[in-house]
Amino acid sequence: MRKIILLSLFALMHLLSACAGTDPAPTVEPAAAVPPTDIPPTTSPPTEAPPSTGSMVDELEHTPDPNLINITWAWERRDPNGNDIAPITVTDSQNYTLLFNEDGTFAAKIDCNQANGRYASDSSGGIFMELGPMTMAACGEASQDAAMMGIFGGAVQDYRIEEDGRVLVLNWAAGGPIDYYRNIVSVDLPAPGEGLPTGTVIAPDGIFLRTGPGTSYPTVGAAPFGDSGEIIGVSEDGQWWLAEAPNLPDGQVWVAAEFVETANTENVPVVVAPTQAPALTNIPWQWVSTTDPAQGTVAVKDPARYVILFKEDGTAGIQADCNSVQATYTAEGNNISITPDASTLAACPPDSLESQFLAHLTNVVIFFIEGGNLYLDLQVDSGTMRFTPQGASLPDPDAPAGEASGSTFYLVSFGPQGTEQPVLSGSQITASFAGNQVTGNAGCNNYSGTLTPQNDYFAVGPLVTTRKLCNNPAGVMEQEQAYLAALEGTSGYQWEQQLVNNTSLVTSGQIFYILPNGNSGVMNFVSSP
Repeated sequence: MRKIILLSLFALMHLLSACAGTDPAPTVEPAAAVPPTDIPPTTSPPTEAPPSTGSMVDELEHTPDPNLINITWAWERRDPNGNDIAPITVTDSQNYTLLFNEDGTFAAKIDCNQANGRYASDSSGGIFMELGPMTMAACGEASQDAAMMGIFGGAVQDYRIEEDGRVLVLNWAAGGPIDYYRNIVSVDLPAPGEGLPTGTVIAPDGIFLRTGPGTSYPTVGAAPFGDSGEIIGVSEDGQWWLAEAPNLPDGQVWVAAEFVETANTENVPVVVAPTQAPALTNIPWQWVSTTDPAQGTVAVKDPARYVILFKEDGTAGIQADCNSVQATYTAEGNNISITPDASTLAACPPDSLESQFLAHLTNVVIFFIEGGNLYLDLQVDSGTMRFTPQGASLPDPDAPAGEASGSTFYLVSFGPQGTEQPVLSGSQITASFAGNQVTGNAGCNNYSGTLTPQNDYFAVGPLVTTRKLCNNPAGVMEQEQAYLAALEGTSGYQWEQQLVNNTSLVTSGQIFYILPNGNSGVMNFVSSP
């Protein structure tokens, strides 16, 4: 890391061209009518099999497979397998599970709905699943319930178990797509001693255990209804409990507080969340912008159309607009090479960036993960692609910051230097610098203003804003006025960047200000929310 003081507006714009670029339009948020919970069906009583109807389930000779039954399988992803469909990565896999019983019945959690059915598996690996009664709640537009429903009624032809029993692979008939489900192991927490802080699972279907206090942390198993364990800590926001789990590698697990009944926890210590190591694999990365010396930062209009998923086996699935592409890659240190292979041949819309996307990926030589973003550098310093995890929260598309061609920064705190106050929880303040303008959202209203070079800094203003009145979170309007006043008082700036294989990436920055009354302070920005 090194800090550099930029001496002119031109130099500021030059550095900003090296960073992430303007964020694209947001993905659609799922409807909140029936929110899914973080609860897997870790146990399921055998269901009463309906009478024979002449279906394939009745015709196949069912042979219970001990490697398949009595295990909660959580859906992770769908591989197109060369078919003209988009790959699927399930970000909330705990809401899409299968549990096969020995008697030929199964239970399924299909997002916000529960279902039962019958199945038959034979000794050669063939399987047929027939869906039975299920609830019919509307799970929202972002739900993948319809995609999961496709596996029933004969679509899946056979299965296999991989990774020493940890992964269930469902192969669709006639060379169709392939679904991958992961084994959710039931963890038996040791019973706490008398009088110790205790937590008891009250979720009827059990609860997932995680490596950290949040659903973004990986699961390490599940605890059934009624299981109790010793509570040894609580998260900073009070929404997660830390429990003792000596049989697991870290010796502890996190559980969501809303699904646990506790006792004697008044004095447990607050535990800081563990750092999540950046990972290249098993995350669907969507392309949001490219920065190059000729054009600066150019945002991608619809990032969801351009996605790459790196797998641990050295292969990658690419969604290049309307086509699915198989690829291989090698990664060593920060060096990476990507080789696209078989592809579908659909004709994409006129505005498609399919060819440019694939050409860029072929020329990638360096990768770097910073602030939750993936950066892919192209050969001979010809540009840097920026990716965000698919489904990540993005700024309001109607805000001026979403329309400017420069880079968007996010305010994290501001105030007198050394005693800066964080931005109110539930609000977001952005600033995008492009040409001689600054635009953004001040927490409630959109704003815009001019940038005027002033010796070794730039002056801001006058600022023009929209006229909305916001009530949530409390104090947001006062925060907005304080921020706008600080921005108009800009008196200097500096940006922090990281050098990776001779490529500079701006990751954060500070703008110093002096108010009309003489008070001074600093605004702290980062390059990603």
